[in-house]
Order: sequence, then structure tokens, then C-alpha cells
Amino acid sequence: MAAQPEITNMALFCDFENVALGVRDAKYAQFDIKKVLERLLLKGSIVVKKAYCDWDRYKEFKATMHEAAFELIEIPHVRQSGKNSADIRMVVDALDLCYTKAHMDTFVIISGDSDFSPLV
Repeated sequence: MAAQPEITNMALFCDFENVALGVRDAKYAQFDIKKVLERLLLKGSIVVKKAYCDWDRYKEFKATMHEAAFELIEIPHVRQSGKNSADIRMVVDALDLCYTKAHMDTFVIISGDSDFSPLV
């Protein structure tokens, strides 16, 4: 009997504000989350989808992200220097999943910065 192929279970974390700013700065027409999801689904099953942002500032994207079944995590914008609150929350959530969900074997981070290198 042939061995069953292993199914990859992915958790997807999106630093949405960072991505939106990168798209704007690069002068791209838009960010299409559907294309990202299509590529990831070739690799396995996406079990968790979370997007972090001050959603009051990016209201026009909320419907699209909801339609793509993302849990929208509200990160209020606070004018202060230091670490981005979204980055910290993403790391905490990723570590929580890592330690509490044994079936999760792949973590995907969508961001435009390298703040997550220590997590990897």
C-alpha cells in the first residue's frame, strides 16, 4: 500500500499595515490576498489566518480580508517610538500556536520587514 502524503497545516500571520504601506510605496495597483492564498494552498492546508492592523485606518480592506476568512486583529495606532505593537502581538500569537497546537507544522509570515528573524 502506498504511503499517504503528509498534509502540511499552516498558520498564516499577516502584518497588514506593513504590507499595505509597502504596496503603496512601490506604487503597485493593489495587494491581492487571493493570489497569496492560492500559492499557499498548493503547499497544504491553511488552518489559521490572522491579519494585524489598525483596521480603522484601512477600512477599505476589511471586507476583502473577511471574505478570505482572516481573523482581523485590531492593533490601535499609537504614536510612540519603539517596537510595532502588531509585530509583538504576531510573535506572541505564533508562539502560542506553536506550543498549544501540535498539528501546526508550518508558520507563514506576510510582512515587509525583517523584525521576525528571531522568531524564525
